[in-house]
Amino acid sequence: MDDETTIEFTQSALVESSDIEQLQDIMDSITAKQLMDIFATGFNSFSLVVTTPDGVIVFVNNVAANGFADHTAETVCGKHLSEVTPENWANERVQYMKKAVSTMKPIPIVEMISGTRLYSTLRPIEIEHKGKLQTLIFITIEPISPVQLKWIRDNVPKEDLMISEYIGLGRLSVLTPREIEVLALMGEGLRQKEIAKKLCRSVSTVDRHRERIGEKLGIKDRAELIMLAREAGLEVGDAHRKPVEIKKHKVNVSHDE
Repeated sequence: MDDETTIEFTQSALVESSDIEQLQDIMDSITAKQLMDIFATGFNSFSLVVTTPDGVIVFVNNVAANGFADHTAETVCGKHLSEVTPENWANERVQYMKKAVSTMKPIPIVEMISGTRLYSTLRPIEIEHKGKLQTLIFITIEPISPVQLKWIRDNVPKEDLMISEYIGLGRLSVLTPREIEVLALMGEGLRQKEIAKKLCRSVSTVDRHRERIGEKLGIKDRAELIMLAREAGLEVGDAHRKPVEIKKHKVNVSHDE
């Protein structure tokens, strides 16, 4: 496959109902080299979403389609993010997209959905179509390990890295914010006395939190709880993000505090 080979997208795509054929032509004009360039940096990702700068979905691959309840890769195209994800979460993404377009630089995002830590990158790509430049946002999404999360924290400038305001804790969503803090600190290797000092609580209070965490998660062994926190890449700051709930691969905002 040479650099000029055209990538064929079979999915329908639109910005407005009158623009279906026009935007499909734009997607068909993307070359293999352009697509390879999108995946040239960061970790290897197999989940891809393409949107307009205002959040209308143009294309998703089959892996990404699993994130939209009651939709396939074909039926999700043409819908605004707010139609298939919570409005607040969608609005946050659109704001990131606008920033990406204004700077024409990738926007990296760390978030957690359904208990899995994800690293997303919003890349603004200019596509020339019939003599005009069109900007689309290519979003790559991939799960990351705690080691990869640490690498991101250490190597991506803080001013460039976006941390999502929303979080989907998965099985950990049964925990209170304080319990999330305790579990996160356990994952960092802190002992109960150290956790108590950090949270300005008594050791007995921390011990009760730990017992309650174990009861809620059905895990009695401290080592298993520590492993769970580390596998999720759980951080103390996660306790203070706005919760989102995943149901049948769809993100739904939870209003429970």
